[in-house]
Amino acid sequence: MMNWHSYHTNGPNKRRRKAISASCQLHRGPVGFANLLVSMQEGWIVFDPHVTGGCVIALDEEGATTLLYLLTEWLG
Repeated sequence: MMNWHSYHTNGPNKRRRKAISASCQLHRGPVGFANLLVSMQEGWIVFDPHVTGGCVIALDEEGATTLLYLLTEWLG
């Protein structure tokens, strides 16, 4: 598994990352208060809430595929 601190410090290739406006239930900010950085790094889909590297969620191909199907089902 990759070193997530190194991931945040060095950052992924800019072509493989997008920031998505989001809201944060913990901080109770409006949409756009928080950004969710989504990137692909060394074969993993990485979610970085608040773009701080403090807490990242990484999905392998199977997890990312499951999320894709779930979002497709929910959003039609």
